[in-house]
Amino acid sequence: MKLSSKTAILALVLLATSLPVLAADISVPEYQQQVDQLASRVNDLRDHPENAGKLVSEIPSSLTVSTGEGSVTVSLQRLKDSVAEFSTATEANRAEKLEQLQNYAGVLSVQAHSYDKPSDLRESRQKLKEILQHREFNKVHPPGAREVLLDRIFRWIGRLFRHLGRGGKATFNVVQAIVYGLIAVALGLAIFWTVRRLRRPEEPEPTREIIPFTPSARNWRAWLGDARAFAAQNDWRNAIHMAYWAGISFLEAGGAWKPNRARTPREYLRLINSRDPQLPTLSSLTGKFETVWYGQRPAGSADFEETVRYLENLGCR
Repeated sequence: MKLSSKTAILALVLLATSLPVLAADISVPEYQQQVDQLASRVNDLRDHPENAGKLVSEIPSSLTVSTGEGSVTVSLQRLKDSVAEFSTATEANRAEKLEQLQNYAGVLSVQAHSYDKPSDLRESRQKLKEILQHREFNKVHPPGAREVLLDRIFRWIGRLFRHLGRGGKATFNVVQAIVYGLIAVALGLAIFWTVRRLRRPEEPEPTREIIPFTPSARNWRAWLGDARAFAAQNDWRNAIHMAYWAGISFLEAGGAWKPNRARTPREYLRLINSRDPQLPTLSSLTGKFETVWYGQRPAGSADFEETVRYLENLGCR
């Protein structure tokens, strides 16, 4: 059946409109700016929840970021879906949905600004060396003579099993006896090794383990040094950003919680006991950070000095 000319033209138009539009790559600073703007608009939903539907339509499913090592596609579908869930949430669930949404948008912003920063290779190697010096790595070594011998025995047994059906009955009986004997020896060695392993006294766990890419993996003084450097350039927003993570690094290194790379500022607050005297200070520090960083509020030297006072109250001196 032949298509008419009008039908063919209509099909071509529909096909052309259904093709995805290829978005041009954006730079890392542009990506950071877009994520900050999205985080700010998410915060605005507290006062204007009616804008959620419009925000859903304006959030792209992904962004392609051009970096020094090539193009990277960053998915924003989860953020888009979360805003859509908020737009349809009931009045009772709206506050909880908004808090989850703000936390996730905040994590995206922090990760965006942590990306593509120059790293100190010497410092990374030193940290790796410190990690490998922990007691749990002392017994890591290549396979010894016993492990190599057992591996060869097991491989030989496997080859014997493959050839069992190829010989006569007498050959089968001899080979069967040998195989059973080897299996008994192997089981005996396994039982001996297991019993010896169980009787070995447990080694005490290290008092503290440095987990890479967590706030405490970098000393709080290094964070505070970056904060002062930004302050010297009158970049108060980034200065407060670095100062906040100095406080988190200080508390984490002191054992306030177990290190984790994926926590949000609000989650750090929940980990502090309500009777802990440091909770009010951390709450004020977090509020200042969120207002300036996520809320896009103007900041000045007075804001930075107030943030430093919060750090001093925590013990960062």
